[in-house]
Amino acid sequence: MRRIDRMAVERLKIPVLLLMDSAGRAVAEAARHLLKKSRGRKVSVVCGGGNNGGDGIAAARYLKGWGYGVNVFWLKNPAEGDEGLVFHYEMAKRCGVPFFSFSRIPARQRVKMLREANVLIDALLGTGTRGHLRVPFFDAIVAMNAARRPIVSVDLPSGLDPDTGRALDIAVRARLTVTLAAPKKGLFLRSARPYVGKIRIADIGIPHSILSSK
Repeated sequence: MRRIDRMAVERLKIPVLLLMDSAGRAVAEAARHLLKKSRGRKVSVVCGGGNNGGDGIAAARYLKGWGYGVNVFWLKNPAEGDEGLVFHYEMAKRCGVPFFSFSRIPARQRVKMLREANVLIDALLGTGTRGHLRVPFFDAIVAMNAARRPIVSVDLPSGLDPDTGRALDIAVRARLTVTLAAPKKGLFLRSARPYVGKIRIADIGIPHSILSSK
């Protein structure tokens, strides 16, 4: 998948900003579907850095524009990320999306704050995650699961190995996983079943010729 992303950007000159925006809209649509079921209007996005975090922030901007109440809790300051992440962060801020540092919230209040939302979006970690989870991410996953709210995961549940489908130490238990461009094989393995929920493959604008290339 990393190779496909690189080919889309380098060979076809599809901007990373555009891929993030398409991914964010697909995730926002999935969250809106769950909100209609719960008849709720509030979403909390928990995001890390990199493209996964940018996808979550783009989703927050779309949901805000559609009239939903949205909060973004970050583990890595999006103002200090790569160009695509900073771009979507600044655009979301101008659209009125509020941002909060997850680590600055007292541990005993984190679950309570997440429970105020009707749906959570997991935009913490992407396909490059390996080894053991560091403490801020481990704590965020614990809090999201403990909140007992429907979770939409971006690309794959955070903490899940995309190849083996096993949790690294702990993984988000998603109601719905919006996997981007193409499915990751680990999502369909038996070990992943407690975590992925339903799987939706999102078209983010990468041509089929690239997806099917060897």
